[in-house]
Amino acid sequence: MSFRKRVYALVQTIPLGKVAGYGHVAAALGSPRAARQVGFALAALPGGTDVPWHRVLRSSGHIAQQGDPGRPLLQRGLLEAEGVVVEQNRVAMDRYGWVFPGGASEMG
Repeated sequence: MSFRKRVYALVQTIPLGKVAGYGHVAAALGSPRAARQVGFALAALPGGTDVPWHRVLRSSGHIAQQGDPGRPLLQRGLLEAEGVVVEQNRVAMDRYGWVFPGGASEMG
């Protein structure tokens, strides 16, 4: 399975109302130095996808501001619709961070 498909499969396991960092997704896939590739994979998703890309943030809990200028606002709206509190474009990782099965965790 390609790295992108593995990213998509893992991101689909993040439950509603929880988030993970790009680096933590990469680490859970056994590639701890591939955080940017996780970001590139999620940015390449087509519109209307069922992969919850919006649940992946910077490890600090901040919404990434690169790429499509409308994406951060969309991401914030999708997170808030799931009950995730976003303050100053940041999510409290200690409250909303997801611990992946197998031990790769969010460290806020």
